Amino acid sequence: HYPLRRQRQMCIRDRSDWGYVDYIVSRESGWNPNATNKSSGACGLVQALPCSKVPGNGYDPVDNLRWATGYATGRYGSWAGAHAFWTNNHWW
Repeated sequence: HYPLRRQRQMCIRDRSDWGYVDYIVSRESGWNPNATNKSSGACGLVQALPCSKVPGNGYDPVDNLRWATGYATGRYGSWAGAHAFWTNNHWW
């Protein structure tokens, strides 16, 4: 997923969060920006559900990661909190 590295850097400014982002994205989509969950309709790198909640395009890596940062901090307080929830529940 090297081509996405620059995009990740644009969206995830705190380098200490990168490991948490990588963990979640690797498990949600395998870093495939076109990933779609056929049963739920979740989309993109972080599997946003519904896909329409991502401003712009849910399949665009930058839009998807920007949305995910707001979601992680809004719902879990931080990417670290999102990671902790994911490791306990295997979803976020």
